[in-house]
Amino acid sequence: MKRLAGIISILSGGLLVTVPHSVLPACEYRGFPRMHCSDTAQAVLPAGILLAAVGVLILVLKSEKAVPAVVGTASALSLASFLLPDLFGYCLSSKMPCNYGMVPAIKFIAAASGLAAASALIATIAGNRKKGTA
Repeated sequence: MKRLAGIISILSGGLLVTVPHSVLPACEYRGFPRMHCSDTAQAVLPAGILLAAVGVLILVLKSEKAVPAVVGTASALSLASFLLPDLFGYCLSSKMPCNYGMVPAIKFIAAASGLAAASALIATIAGNRKKGTA
């Protein structure tokens, strides 16, 4: 489960970096003037980079005692990524590309990553208790 959580974190982090800027871009990148959604796209960038870095850390970590903390960090970063669009804001018009593309994609990626990280965290803690290392 640890390996799966690491791979999902890396993929989710990569998607959070690329989606708001090129796949389903913010309004600014589609020819509209700079708006709140541009701030959201910029805020998701470091969260995605950190999530990918935590995914790499999950994969290379050897200590079984430290794995729950790192997987918990991935879960927290996913939650933060999910909340960033509401915190920084986005366009209110339903006709704007960020409203029907970027924001739902960010929330979906973050939710899927968070669920995977939370499941891995529960499985890791349960596995450590069985082994007697927790």
